[in-house]
Amino acid sequence: MRWPNRSLTLQLGALFACVAVTVFSAVGFYLYQALALQLLERDDAELVDRLAQVRHLLEETPNLTLIHSDPHRFLDAVDRRHGLLLVVRGSDGRVLMQNSDDPVLIRPEGRLPAGAIISEAMVQTAQLANGVPIRVISAMGQVGDTGASVRIMIARTAADRAVVLAAYRLKVLSAAIVGAALTALLGFWLVRQGLRRVKALAQQAREVTAHNLTARLDGALAPEELRTLATSFNEVFDRLEYSFNNLSQFADDLAHDLRTPLNNLMIQTEVMLSQPREPEEYQNLLASNYEEVGRLARMVESMLFLARADHDQIALATERLDARTELERIAEYFEGPASDAGVSFDITASGYVLADVHLLRRAVSNLVANAVRYTPRKGVISMEAIQSTDGTTISVSNPGAGIYEEHLPRLFDRFYRSDKSRSSTSSSAGLGLAIVKSIMLLHGGSASVTSTRHGATRFSLRFPTSSGADKQT
Repeated sequence: MRWPNRSLTLQLGALFACVAVTVFSAVGFYLYQALALQLLERDDAELVDRLAQVRHLLEETPNLTLIHSDPHRFLDAVDRRHGLLLVVRGSDGRVLMQNSDDPVLIRPEGRLPAGAIISEAMVQTAQLANGVPIRVISAMGQVGDTGASVRIMIARTAADRAVVLAAYRLKVLSAAIVGAALTALLGFWLVRQGLRRVKALAQQAREVTAHNLTARLDGALAPEELRTLATSFNEVFDRLEYSFNNLSQFADDLAHDLRTPLNNLMIQTEVMLSQPREPEEYQNLLASNYEEVGRLARMVESMLFLARADHDQIALATERLDARTELERIAEYFEGPASDAGVSFDITASGYVLADVHLLRRAVSNLVANAVRYTPRKGVISMEAIQSTDGTTISVSNPGAGIYEEHLPRLFDRFYRSDKSRSSTSSSAGLGLAIVKSIMLLHGGSASVTSTRHGATRFSLRFPTSSGADKQT
């Protein structure tokens, strides 16, 4: 059953009413049946008592003639006004006495001897000649010392019992209706009171906007059942605030980093076009512009890579690679820049690494490029690969000024630079370490950094034995 989009309070109030009607009806039906059974048992017990009393009176009667001529003793014992019917027949079937003018009783099956013990179990259901249902008991009785036997039938109509049950049935029905109505109203009020705290939480949730991301739900106001939900919403708000702040910072950094090369292009071109120049000056301008355009192209390519990585649109071709061979190949690629910077490489590697060869080289190359850029002359860049039972860790470390501790948690954020003074002069767009982090997440691994001031800075990449490519496939 699908509820319409109505108030939850009304729906719960209606459910309370339905439950109340069902419960009251079930209890009322049970009580009604119990009362009907109790009345029936009481009537049967009275029939047995009356039959025993009539038997005793017959034993005190000298002969059959007195039964017909003096019936008052028997009629007093079986009062017609209480719905009791009495018929006494002789052995020949002739009616000796009866206490009403109603049609003669239809005889029930069975007949107890005069000396038999009677009980409620012997009471039977029968009917009058006109079809009215009755409860009747029949037994033989001994008349004095004459040895003559008569048949006694005592019955009770259900009229008075039906009146009692009808009145009781009306009371039960009325109680069920009134009880259901009161329960529904009380349930509606209780639900409304209980949902006030839910509405308070909803009002708090409305206060969380793009301009007020610090607002949180007060879990203490929530019922115990909704406290976990409030906590979960607060965790969602925390993630949204973090993501929104990162997005805002990303937009600011992106605008700043795009503005620098664009301004260089515009200013240099404007100056060059302000007056006629020699061909060599135009060539120098084109060379400078080409460098700035290349910087923009690398920035856009890096941003596209990060966007594809965020949406799992990069397929990994994972393979088993020799760690030392890969590190030596990367060191050979940076041999020229390293020589110009006056630094050298020291490689210590063993075992293998499970990774995509192109992404592995890109991640390690980004670390090596940073190391070459910040290592002082005559410094040595260490490249290590250590294999363990659960994966392989590749590390790139270099001496230098080091990185302040407060910068370490954000080094892998996009466009983040620990040295702000280099933002306009460095060829890096601040996306290299963010790309490294994305590559490691694609592999199901992790990237970390440790650094000491005027000491060594160490970047570590941990590749698990079961890569992210396995999870994707």
